[in-house]
Amino acid sequence: MSSVAPALEATTAALPRPGAGAPLSAMQAWVGQEVQAALRVQTRGLLAGDFREFAAAAQPGNKEVLAELQRRFRTLRSLQVTRFDQRIDAQPHALAKKGTWRAVHIVNHCFVETDCGIDEAVFDSLWAETPEGLRLTGFRQHDRNSPCWSCTSYGTRSLSRPWETTELAVRVGARTLVAVPVRYRDRLAELSRRAEKAAAVADRYRIGEPAVDRYRIFVADNASWRRWYAGRPGKWVAGRAIPTGAARIEVEVLESELTPDFTDELLTHELAHVATLRNDTYYGRSDVWFLVEGMADYVGQRRPGIDGYRKRYALGHLLRQRPLRSAGIAPPADDASLLDADGRYAVGFYAVSFLFERYGKQKTLQFFQGAVQYGIGLDGASQSAFGKPWATVDKACAAYIRSL
Repeated sequence: MSSVAPALEATTAALPRPGAGAPLSAMQAWVGQEVQAALRVQTRGLLAGDFREFAAAAQPGNKEVLAELQRRFRTLRSLQVTRFDQRIDAQPHALAKKGTWRAVHIVNHCFVETDCGIDEAVFDSLWAETPEGLRLTGFRQHDRNSPCWSCTSYGTRSLSRPWETTELAVRVGARTLVAVPVRYRDRLAELSRRAEKAAAVADRYRIGEPAVDRYRIFVADNASWRRWYAGRPGKWVAGRAIPTGAARIEVEVLESELTPDFTDELLTHELAHVATLRNDTYYGRSDVWFLVEGMADYVGQRRPGIDGYRKRYALGHLLRQRPLRSAGIAPPADDASLLDADGRYAVGFYAVSFLFERYGKQKTLQFFQGAVQYGIGLDGASQSAFGKPWATVDKACAAYIRSL
């Protein structure tokens, strides 16, 4: 096999390389052109399974960037990537060292399915001018506080995807994709089997369109828990459902929490979020937090063979600490104790349970969709689904919870 790397793709009416003393704008235009051409070649190599083409832009002799490209290539191929459309955001940024640059990538991608909704990852690449042209020297995570000007989804800008930083082993089932750091690959078969069972339960409570094409579950070790997505969550959190775009949600769970007694509960809870949430704006809306988490816990309790609700113990503690006048309890603080967090989740669970019991599945799911997915407010959603003001329903809800 030839050791010569594939030639980088030329562009139509390509800009010539600016000479010494050229203005920054001219250099930015040329660098942007060269990066975009390199990304087209890289994507083509990735989708074709051709690593030499994927790595064609790498700086010769740079072992670090070559190793990182190999890791990304292996992981993305394991994830069965089917789309990887790359573009750069705004103009390349000149770095302090002369002749070096940073570009912000936006990557609209799909795994397994040949078509999916817009799902954008954002990360940075580093480049250096050489006599042979512009060459790739590395990658880095995008600054979570830095805006992405041309991202389709506002929420995209704060996320660091697992495949950007971690080599993953992957198993694809009928309804799920489960990915773990390679050192946990021996757990894949078990976790995939459990995820498929959780997906079967979550599918029964799907709300809204489009349908979930596949549940994507990424299992984090302690180091990944700090790096992936928006970083470490509250200390009581064992898993998260993270919106990555409109109607696109990924699940992250902490490997140490996937114990024999807790794995099924945790996976079903998180997949229930994917089944019932259809936008990327619900986080931060504390008025519906009790519904979002209560619904996920409710669905989790629909697993076969479940007898009793594990967080019931915490409800009694919460009710002894405070009067409960409304089911609309606030979410736990990031540094809350597990007891406090479980008590608040229990309020949401029993509120949703009351609604299912009093009004039935169809109306309860309609209420949830109005309040959470459509954002029409608790009262508007209650009037539409139940024919009553939320104040009336909430009062009955709270009374039921206090009676437990």
